[in-house]
Amino acid sequence: MPDGASLREEAHAAYQDVDSSSLANMPVQSNVLPQLVASWWPLLYNHVERRRRALITWRWSWLLHWQVLAEFFMPRRWQWLTIVANRMWRGRPVNEAIIDSTGLQAVRVCASGLWTGLMSPSRKWFGVGIVGMETDDIPADGKTWLERVYDVIDTVMHQSNFFVQMAQMFQDETVFGTSPPIIYEDKEDVIRVYLPCPGEYTLGSGSRLNTNTLHRDYTFTILQTVEWFGYEKCTQSIQKMFDDGTMDTEVVICHIIEPNYPLMGPKGQKTDRYPVSRLFPFREVYWVKGDMGSQPLSIRGFHEQPFVVARGGLVGNDPYGRSFCMDALGDAKQVQLESLRKAEFIEKGVRPPMGADPELKNEPASIMPARITYMNTAGGKKGFWALFEPNPVWLQGITADIAAVNLRTEKCLFVDVFLAISRMEGVQPKNELELTKRDLERLQQLGPLVELHETEVATPAINRIFAICQRRGMIPDMPASLQGRTFKIEYQSIMRLAMQASDAVSLKDFLAAMGAASSAAKAATLPDPLRTVNLDQWAKDYAKATHMRTHILFTDDQVQQHDQARAQATQQAHTAATAPGNAMAAVQAAKTLSETSLNNGSALDAIAGSGAFPKGR
Repeated sequence: MPDGASLREEAHAAYQDVDSSSLANMPVQSNVLPQLVASWWPLLYNHVERRRRALITWRWSWLLHWQVLAEFFMPRRWQWLTIVANRMWRGRPVNEAIIDSTGLQAVRVCASGLWTGLMSPSRKWFGVGIVGMETDDIPADGKTWLERVYDVIDTVMHQSNFFVQMAQMFQDETVFGTSPPIIYEDKEDVIRVYLPCPGEYTLGSGSRLNTNTLHRDYTFTILQTVEWFGYEKCTQSIQKMFDDGTMDTEVVICHIIEPNYPLMGPKGQKTDRYPVSRLFPFREVYWVKGDMGSQPLSIRGFHEQPFVVARGGLVGNDPYGRSFCMDALGDAKQVQLESLRKAEFIEKGVRPPMGADPELKNEPASIMPARITYMNTAGGKKGFWALFEPNPVWLQGITADIAAVNLRTEKCLFVDVFLAISRMEGVQPKNELELTKRDLERLQQLGPLVELHETEVATPAINRIFAICQRRGMIPDMPASLQGRTFKIEYQSIMRLAMQASDAVSLKDFLAAMGAASSAAKAATLPDPLRTVNLDQWAKDYAKATHMRTHILFTDDQVQQHDQARAQATQQAHTAATAPGNAMAAVQAAKTLSETSLNNGSALDAIAGSGAFPKGR
């Protein structure tokens, strides 16, 4: 069994300590390697290279599909030749196939709608709780601890690049159907998220059909490589280029995260060799492509899966998801072709192809303004004429068809759902309840994606951040009242928010109606209908529907203590008022009120008439 020090070493990587001063503080050391690591490395290198080649082969058909999707929807996120370093042509134009940008704009609306609906930085989109306990059943110190945990996680997310990368993740998911952000522990920001581009990564699935393997090939400059892994971990060729000052030359870095199982021998024989301790469910290896060297750039273990995978529709055991843009690809191709033909049609009307008399073959001719073309028109013949006369009806037809095709593209990407209010037509909602009901009806279409996002992205990502914060001592100890209980994530999706918004509006309208009914009952001297309403429970349900912090409401025990204290104070006041000395003062006060004349009787009559009984009884 490995000791705690060795486990901490195997769970640590040099890139966790990277900050703005890493290069300045880096001691240059000779490449001295532990003999144990060097003896393991050839076997591990052969394993990761075999796994890498197999994953790349399985990804080939997806890569071809992604290339077409990128061409028509988001060419700037496409990496085709990631295994080639020093590509000096990367700044060339990449969107020349896009003539009509409706599809690209629809991607932005869809991705922004998913981002603000599922992981918005401006609202509370998740909560924390205890398995098997409702919020009302959690003790006061437990609620305080849960709120502290939420504040820590939320603060870490906001001070890092989490939300920025999540916004890009939703764009990748909308277009390509898959996006695998990696969540690393970071020295400066606690966590830092890295999001591979489509074309950089490959994925593998486990037996539960969850994605548990991530491989990627990407390029780093020599300076980036030395800063990320440390000088002493780099290969001799990288160290030499760094020493020579060749800082901006690129190398291809290979990276794999996979379950931590024993390595296979050269002939497929099982071995008992684990690259890291068996206590780590996952392991990670970095190495330079094509350069085995004498050690990996980095090797470490993880206590939990360090990446999540956002996927659209799933089929079988595919590790990659299907996207909305795959459904809209045919429409995107059609609208680009029609837009091109429409432009050609307009140009033929403005600058039509011309016909001319043969005698003008070697003569200067022009249709440009202020230019003269000389021709013989004897006998009434035309010397120069337009071969094509466009019909405006045709232009109207192709324009209408382009609009219809673009509308289909926007429907595939749920633009009508995310812009429902700004594009609302016809009879407008009469009240807030009707508006929330309409929103909930539209959001039903996104139900499967929301549930998949909750189980595969949000919950594991929050658990990963929670674990990092806990290891860094940022999470306070669980109070004694919750000892033995299990911590859980309570995800608040746009579907649940819409339902809760509907509940909040209903609760508010109900109380307003009951208030009006109470006033009417009092005016009619009838029993107050509010006596049938549990206002304490209403307050709890309304606070839950509007996501109020739990410390705003008193617990049941606190309410009971306050009621007892209030009853005791009332009893003491009554006792003091009925004391012999005070009783005579009360009688004298009543006599004074009865002798005080008002328009409708004495002051005592007025007070009695405003009590529980109607005046005159």
